[in-house]
Amino acid sequence: MILTAGPTEVSVDPALPQEVESVLEGLRPSAPADLTGARSRYTDLAVDEPELRDRLIAVAAGLPGTPDPATVRVHRHGVGDFTLPRRAGDSAAGNWTLTFPLTDSEVDGVTAWTGERFERLPDRVGAGLVLEPGAWTWVSPVRGAPRYSVVMGVR
Repeated sequence: MILTAGPTEVSVDPALPQEVESVLEGLRPSAPADLTGARSRYTDLAVDEPELRDRLIAVAAGLPGTPDPATVRVHRHGVGDFTLPRRAGDSAAGNWTLTFPLTDSEVDGVTAWTGERFERLPDRVGAGLVLEPGAWTWVSPVRGAPRYSVVMGVR
């Protein structure tokens, strides 16, 4: 069985990226991901504010399943930060994982196995990525401005 990822369009309120940025000071770093000795460099922020978490979960409306509020995270990658290759489900529990960027970039994005090959998907607000459990994904070192993305597990 080949575990895959596939792009999907999600509806992101144009004000949401600015709203997330305005409350980043209130987000607390969660425990670092267990990458079995490997090192990644990014900040994993737990979203404890119920109103913001609900707005982020609403992005998944229309997709099958129910997002798990306990798994909603914002990942902040500064310039030079990265996520080493890992399997979906390592940091978000659920039947599948939804991730989507809150920033646009011509040079930065996520790489994922799409069933036939690894594909690099540039960051574009509203361009979601559905990851089956076990699908490979990573973020190469960020070259542009800081990169923000949302990750959540869906049951």
